[in-house]
Parts: sequence; C-alpha cells; structure tokens
Amino acid sequence: MKRKTSLILSLTLLFYLIIYLATSKVVPCEGDCAKTYGLDTILRNKYKYYLQSFRCARTYSTDTLCVYVKDTTGINWDRFSDTVCMYAKSVGLSSQILLIMNNGVLPPDTLARKRCP
Repeated sequence: MKRKTSLILSLTLLFYLIIYLATSKVVPCEGDCAKTYGLDTILRNKYKYYLQSFRCARTYSTDTLCVYVKDTTGINWDRFSDTVCMYAKSVGLSSQILLIMNNGVLPPDTLARKRCP
C-alpha cells in the first residue's frame, strides 16, 4: 500500500512539474542566455520605447547584440547606446557590438552602432 501511494504521489508531482515548465513564460537558461535575458529585463523595465534585444548571430559576429526599439522622436540614439553598454557591462556582457534597430520598418533601420568597451 505504501509503495502504491508513493508511486501515485510521485506521478502527481511529475505531472505538475511538466505542466509548470510547459506554461512558464520564462525559459530557464544559463550563461550568455541568462545575461542577455537580464539585459532585456533591465531595459524593458526602464524604457517605454524599448522592444527587445537578442544576439544577431545569423548576420553578424557572435558578440553583436541587436536592440530593437520604437523610433521615437527626441531620443538621442547614440546616448541610448551608451546607456545600453553600461547596463550590458553590469550584467556581464562586456566588449559587445550594439546595433540599435528601428522595428517600425522592414527591413529594420539601424539607428545607432556602438562598440562597447
């Protein structure tokens, strides 16, 4: 009887674990993925015109970050790229190449380029 009860309990926990992982909005990741996700979270919470950032690995080198924004008038994109470099360094992404891209047009327009120290 104990073995049957523990088997049922184990299967129930496994079922709920699978449901949790399948419905979780945040996919667990490590290393560079966690760092880029940390940068994305910081920028999303601070800037309304920020959309997303990720690696531009298909067309650029692996140390290049594409930062997609809404093209908002009055924003100095060079200063914004300096700010993104500062936040990138704070999460452990040093020596990055940033491309600030306008997401409102196809193909996306590059608003600023920056090589972070």
